[in-house]
Amino acid sequence: MDTIKSYLETMFANLPATTEVLKAKDELWGMMEDKYNELISEGKSENEAVGTVISEFGNLDELAETLGLNRQSSAPVDNRRTLTQDEARSFVSAGSRHAFLTALGVFLCIFSVVPVAVCSAIHNNFIETMGTVALFIIAAFGVGIFIITNSLMSKYDYIKKHECIIDYATVGYVQDKKEQLRNISIVCRTLGIIMCIISFVPAAVFDAIPIQGLDDIGGAAMICIVSVGVFLIVFGSMAETSCKTLLALNGDNVAGSYVKKENKEVRYINNTATTIMSVFWPTVTCIYLSVSFITFAWALTWVIWPIAAVIHAIFKSILKDDSMEV
Repeated sequence: MDTIKSYLETMFANLPATTEVLKAKDELWGMMEDKYNELISEGKSENEAVGTVISEFGNLDELAETLGLNRQSSAPVDNRRTLTQDEARSFVSAGSRHAFLTALGVFLCIFSVVPVAVCSAIHNNFIETMGTVALFIIAAFGVGIFIITNSLMSKYDYIKKHECIIDYATVGYVQDKKEQLRNISIVCRTLGIIMCIISFVPAAVFDAIPIQGLDDIGGAAMICIVSVGVFLIVFGSMAETSCKTLLALNGDNVAGSYVKKENKEVRYINNTATTIMSVFWPTVTCIYLSVSFITFAWALTWVIWPIAAVIHAIFKSILKDDSMEV
């Protein structure tokens, strides 16, 4: 039955998702299912039954009148390209790599503050200067990783820029992969949140010990834990992105749509915009912690969050690709 279902989805994959087409699709599935069960009850093998059903119901043009389809309603919505399963595998693999590298870049940008905190504990001008130099070097590596991973993903721009669809067989692979990545995503985000919550513990403990410079070490330890936590959160949040992108390709305007509209991801105008939005909140976290530790004005630095929320909404409205909505 899976073979028949896959064939049916392929037949309707590029047709408009009108009430007439969807009704015809349901009717044809019922006819195929009844015929298959009839053949099985007659003693036919599964392969024979599948072959007979496909040969009898596999031509949509011949069945158009029976199903109540006219030429206009059964015409493809556009000349869409069907992605191969190898292309889907490659894109999912690249998406996982992109998620890891983006998370690594965010990690380095946050971690870059650590040398400054550690060197400040030594109270030596030269060493403190070296800590500042290390900050810029590590942050530069982080930004470099953003540029590299963005460039690597640019080869897949055609998937979003051109009208592409996936067939039912590819959907099965992508959904299985998404389920695997979903479990990883849940674990990573959970651990990341836990680490961010407990990150204040070393800072509080070290600050309570009356040893000069130890409070700076405590701050550095806190930033280390936060950087790892944010790495896990960013990676976990992006892990399923490539699978969601593929499952949302067919859209609501074709009969072979595999994702509910409310579950579809927000798409942005290009990969750079996507990367910016994916690292927005981790960057805000980095800024908040850095400013708070430098100024120790915790009673005031909380205003960074509502300001960031407004900026995020503005960026989202500007960078969102409305042309991809269906």
